[in-house]
Amino acid sequence: MSVNHKADRVSIDASAMFTNSTQNVNNEATSFANPVMCYAMTASPSTYPYNEDGSFSTVFPALNGANPVQTETYNYNRSVVNRFMGSLGATWNIWENLNLKEIISYDFSQNNEKVWWDPRTNDGRSSNGVMQRVMTNLAKLNTQTQLTYNKTVAENHNFDVLLGFETEDYGYEYVYANGNTYPSYLPEIENAGNTRASSSVSKYRMTSFLGRLNYDFADRYYFSASYRRDGSSRLSRDSRWGDFWSVSGSWRISGESFMDDVKDVLTDVKLRASYGVNGTQPTDYYGYLGVFGFGYNYKGNGGSAEMRVENPNMRWEKNYATNIGLDVTLWSRLSMTIEWYNRDTKDLLMNKAISGVTGIIDGSGVANTLMNVGEMRNRGVEFELRSTNIQNKNWTWTTTFNISHNRNTLLKLDGNQNEMISGPLIHRVGEPYYSIYAYEYAGVDSKTGKELYYINGENGSRETTTNSSEANKTIVGAIEPKVQGGLTNFVSWKFIDFNMTLTYSIGGHAFDYATWLQSNGGTYNYIGNVPAYYKIEDTWQEPGDNAKLPQFAYGNKNISSSRWMMSTDHLRIKNLTVGFTMPSNLSSKLGLGKVRAYVAANNLLTWKSKDLYVDPETPVNGLCTFETPSLRTVTFGMEIGF
Repeated sequence: MSVNHKADRVSIDASAMFTNSTQNVNNEATSFANPVMCYAMTASPSTYPYNEDGSFSTVFPALNGANPVQTETYNYNRSVVNRFMGSLGATWNIWENLNLKEIISYDFSQNNEKVWWDPRTNDGRSSNGVMQRVMTNLAKLNTQTQLTYNKTVAENHNFDVLLGFETEDYGYEYVYANGNTYPSYLPEIENAGNTRASSSVSKYRMTSFLGRLNYDFADRYYFSASYRRDGSSRLSRDSRWGDFWSVSGSWRISGESFMDDVKDVLTDVKLRASYGVNGTQPTDYYGYLGVFGFGYNYKGNGGSAEMRVENPNMRWEKNYATNIGLDVTLWSRLSMTIEWYNRDTKDLLMNKAISGVTGIIDGSGVANTLMNVGEMRNRGVEFELRSTNIQNKNWTWTTTFNISHNRNTLLKLDGNQNEMISGPLIHRVGEPYYSIYAYEYAGVDSKTGKELYYINGENGSRETTTNSSEANKTIVGAIEPKVQGGLTNFVSWKFIDFNMTLTYSIGGHAFDYATWLQSNGGTYNYIGNVPAYYKIEDTWQEPGDNAKLPQFAYGNKNISSSRWMMSTDHLRIKNLTVGFTMPSNLSSKLGLGKVRAYVAANNLLTWKSKDLYVDPETPVNGLCTFETPSLRTVTFGMEIGF
């Protein structure tokens, strides 16, 4: 819906959209922990799911009786999502170039999820059926008030001023219900013999005051300054307000008279620079509060327990950013941009380990709390080249290439320690924030078939050992790539258009965090697991073998080493689109504007090392377990304009 009404100096714009979507995924509930997922992953390919009479087999000792095919048949996870997005805006022209604009927007989504574990399956057998119902409501209300003024003075002095006020209210509601012990296969909570439920509510608000000034003189000299003051309910009253600002300027060199003789070649040249401060809120809505949690049962009575240490000094994480760039256009066809940047992050928000004596631990069983404990720097350079290769009546061909390099360095922790270890990752001062910390793998011992590790002693010796306790862990790699970028080509001929974007990344690493599935004879290998990429012919067989993989033997332990580190170097067709536009003389006869049909493909092809067993676009920390890879999708669509 859209409404546009103008009367003298007032205009009103409104829009609203309501969507409803239903998902019926006939497999394991993605929102709930389910042991049959592990059993299915470790099942032998020779396992047969049916008995001779066609019924489902449940005689799988190695899988604790779990039959993945039976689970797929009877269990389900169904979700219905309703969403409403609406906005209403009004602009009042107070005087000449002075305008007051008010915008109110509301975004609401509701997810109703239903999960059934049938009593005929391993998941629901012990509880005689399990039904789980989850309903979540997410609402966001945003208001913006903007006063703008535009003025040109003496022809060459151009001013653009903005004053604003913004609010954002966010609310999240969660309701969970569970029923088990069903007398039949009628999965509703009221039919269950035992039921339980829980609910929670989370809210936050941010309020902002802001101002901006843009000035340019004769389209040659530009200056801009901005300031905003943000207040967040995620911080205590003494710390919740943050002041953020920026200044920038640019000089269009090509506009100077001394450039007149080379304007045919150097069509446009601009030098620019900026410096500013922005902030990041804590991820925890109530992280600064020392709170007690309720819902505990003490001998049949309700109770509570301390859940979090009070941290009233928690404050905004601040980023101090400097940018210097040069834009050059040659012959109006070839454009180049090079930019250097430096971003220093101070009061870095990190989970810091605290004494376990407090008895306060998080969901993973670790005693820590969110604090401002560090400083970090990101420094790098970006280069982009854009060219218009062909431009005439029927043909257009443009190419854009970009490459960037970023160096991430942790500058400071809390002043008392220089490193924090988290699994196979380490946050160490002077190194990238996400550095892989593990034993350095040295191959296979040809005599015993055991894994070899470099000792990496204090004297820097490169001696090896098969006993990991004799070796020292070290930083074996970093997650962040050295270089990344993309290449885009757009071609159009009359009514046909073609666009393809390639992306690439070089020098980064990922860590296989599910190594327990690929160990050299660990528990999961003996319940039928045969990893798809584990080649038994590459394993050590007898003394003297120069093998790629260690001996496959019962009792081998999974050791965190650089053996499980993988290069994420890759080249990917990120997007490919082909479109067909109806000639305007035909579409106008139909009373239509633009009519275009297209087909688009995402993540169509990827070239990567055969040793990279996961999607190259890994989680930000590089630890790969069972993340869903980037989907390969093909979309058909039509655009119609009136």
